[in-house]
Order: sequence, then structure tokens, then C-alpha cells
Amino acid sequence: MASIRKVTHRSGRISWQARWRDPAGKQRSKNFRRRIDAERFLITVEARKLAGTYVDPQAGRLRLGDFAQQTTAGWVNRRDSTKARDESYLRSLVLPTFAEMPIGKIGLFDVQEWVNDLDADGYAPATIRKAYQLLGRILNDAVNGGLIARTPCRDVDLPKIEDTEKRFLTPTEITQLADTIDPRYRALVITAAYTGCRIGELIAPDTDRYQPDKRTIRIERSLAEVRGIITATEPKTSASKRTITLPQAVVDDLATHLDQHATGRTDRVFTAPQGGPLRRRRFRKRFWLPAVAASVGQPMRFHDLRHTHAALLIAANTHPKLLQARLGHTSIKTTLDIYGHLYEPLDEVAADRLEQLIADAIAHR
Repeated sequence: MASIRKVTHRSGRISWQARWRDPAGKQRSKNFRRRIDAERFLITVEARKLAGTYVDPQAGRLRLGDFAQQTTAGWVNRRDSTKARDESYLRSLVLPTFAEMPIGKIGLFDVQEWVNDLDADGYAPATIRKAYQLLGRILNDAVNGGLIARTPCRDVDLPKIEDTEKRFLTPTEITQLADTIDPRYRALVITAAYTGCRIGELIAPDTDRYQPDKRTIRIERSLAEVRGIITATEPKTSASKRTITLPQAVVDDLATHLDQHATGRTDRVFTAPQGGPLRRRRFRKRFWLPAVAASVGQPMRFHDLRHTHAALLIAANTHPKLLQARLGHTSIKTTLDIYGHLYEPLDEVAADRLEQLIADAIAHR
């Protein structure tokens, strides 16, 4: 049974001690300067016990830095690249502010002030949001572990991510870029533009995943580089595992590529000049950026070849479901959120076709 008693300390100070038993039957107590505060506290405790949301008031004393180390060690199903990113964000963005703070003392305004400080320091909105999501996941684990009643990561005002400008090349520009880059990577540019694959997906497949007689390439994994080590990772979703049909012109380019640049040291379709796995950063600096500068000009990311593929298919009146399948999106909503605006001009084409149907009907009355 909960109770309150008056306590006189050696210093002569008087406090009011709230006493209760937790759900396990253990006696607990907490001192307050005013009796009314002790009464309100006990009302809250009893209500949470009845609702099944009781939290030990002492549990929140654990420092976030210590708890983060414990809980993140148990996170599974993370790619090596994701794990490395989380560790970097935790070390450089989260812990400098929250490491020494008891979890139970972190409030909404503390989180909002932290977000505002990161924004003022010039961090990109996307970076701030990733750091916020990381902190939120840690504090959600604290809620699930019964350390705090609810997370302070709620209703926080986050910086808006501006839509990144996408570059769409014409077929002529694709050829211009492909002809300018080092001949070893001409087919890589062509394949990326006419399959919509990400670079990590293109530098991963072995030649047995490529079947020129069927004009298909099977995407089953992606290469990522973490701390200088290249590893093959599973796609983020099952939809990313897909078989893509290639135009015959791309098959012809790949035939020339394999005939001229296969080293025999690896069975991957695209490799580094010496035959090992292609390192993206080195490729970008040594081959991609010089070729872009000498041909189509900046801004132009390799990922824009994926956007280019989508734009070309939409211009050819391709159904959104087929576009979704070729790009490996889990949801059609993702496809339309990114590329839906490119379908808008086709609405006029549809209206013109309806107009022709109306005219034909009138003519045959």
C-alpha cells in the first residue's frame, strides 16, 4: 500500500517520503520537498501500475552513452556500411551532447536544442535527420526496456530536406559520356543508363549472372566499401533482387567490353584496371569526374544514370509497375514519389488520343 511519511534530516531539513511497492513487490521510496508533490507522484505510480506502464524511477539514471553501447551491440540485420555510418554518427553527433546525461533526464527541449545546434553548425538536413533517427531508436529501446516511460524524440522540428536536383541525359548525351570515359568503363556507363542499376549493383555481378543469349542480367547483391574493405552485401529489400532485360545494343557493348577488358583474375563483369573489385571513390575521382567535365558537364552523379533510365522509360510511355520492377522498388508509391512528375506530360498525350477517338466516333455517326 502506498504511503507518505514526514522525514526530518540531520540538518533539520524536512522532506516528504513517498513509499510504494513496485509490480515485483519490492519496497520503493522517493523524497520530495513538498507533501503535495509526493501525493501527485504516488497517484502517477499507482496509475502506471494499473496500466502496465510502470517504470522504476531509478532506471532512468543510466547514462545514455553507457546504454547506447549496450543496446546498439544487439542491433542485427544491419549492413556493414550502415553499421559504420551509425557508429560514426553516434560518436561525432550524438554522444558529444548526450553521453553523460541520464536517460531519464533527456527531455523534448534538450533534443530540440541539439537539433538546432547541428543545423546552426552547418550539417546537412539529411545528416541531422539520420542522427535524430539514431538517437530515437536508442531511446525507443530504453522505453521497451522499461528504463523510461516514453521517448523525448517526438514532435521535434527537423530541418527540411530540399529535393536534390536530378539530371536526365538524352541518348545522345549518354553516348557522349560513354565515348569520353576510359574505354574500360564505356560499357559500365551504357549499362547503367539502360538498366537503371545502382553502381554497387553493377560492379557486383559475376559473369554467370549475365546471360547474353537471353539478354538478361541478374542483380542479387551489391558491393560496398567500409573502412577500405570491400564486401558483398544483400540488397536492402527482396524487390532489389531482380532480373533485367537488356537492349541488344547493350549486349553488344558488353560483348566488346568482356572481350577487351576481362583480365582472367576475376569473374566479375566490371573490375578495377588491375582486375580486382572496383572501388567507387577511386573510380569517381580517377575516371568519372574527368569524363563528366570533358563531356556533359557538372552537375552529374553516377546515380543520375539511374534517373536517366527512369526518364527514358517514362518518355516511352512505360507502365509505372514495369518501371518499379526494373528499378527494384518495393512499392509503386516510391516510384511515383520520385518520378511521378515525369508522367504529367503524358496526360496531354492521353487527352489528345481521347480527342481522336471522339472525332472518329462523330465521323462514323
